[in-house]
Amino acid sequence: MNRLKISTLLCLLCISAPTWAMKSDTKQPIYIDSDSQQVDMPNNIVTFIGNVKLRQGTIDIRANKVVVTQPNAKSKQQTIMAYGKPATFHQIMEDGKPLDGEALTMHYETATERLKMTGKAQLNQDGSNIKGNIITYNIRDQRLVAESGNKERVTTVILPSQLNNNKK
Repeated sequence: MNRLKISTLLCLLCISAPTWAMKSDTKQPIYIDSDSQQVDMPNNIVTFIGNVKLRQGTIDIRANKVVVTQPNAKSKQQTIMAYGKPATFHQIMEDGKPLDGEALTMHYETATERLKMTGKAQLNQDGSNIKGNIITYNIRDQRLVAESGNKERVTTVILPSQLNNNKK
C-alpha cells in the first residue's frame, strides 16, 4: 500500500474509532430548559427561546432557540431544530471521551438518531477536529459525513498521538 492509502486509512480509523456513542442516550427522556416557551398544540410544535439547554442522557445541546415538532400526539418521533451563534452539541462516547460540536443550525431527528449541523459546522474530539459547512452524524450507525460550501473545503486535523493510539 502506498503512503497516501495508509495515511487515509489511519485518518478514517482515528475519526471513526473513538466516536462510538452511548447507545443508552437516545433511550433517555429529553429535558429542555429555556427562558420562555411557546406551544402550538394543533400542530404539535413547541418553541423554546433564550438560553436553551437540551439534555438526553449524555447528549447536551445549547442554543438560542429550539423548535420541537412531533408529527402527531401519539408519535414517539420528534424533530428538534436548534439555532445559535453557534448552537453547541456535547456527548460522551462509550470510551468516556467527549465529542463536541457547533454550528449555526442543528437538526436532530429522534427516530433516525441523525444530527445534521449546518453553517460553520465543526466536531472536536480529543484535540482532533473536522470543519465543514455541513456535518451529518448518524448516532445509531456511527457514520459521519462532512461537506464543504462554496469555494471552501472540509478541514480535518488529527493529532499524531491519536494515530499512535490506533496502532495498538
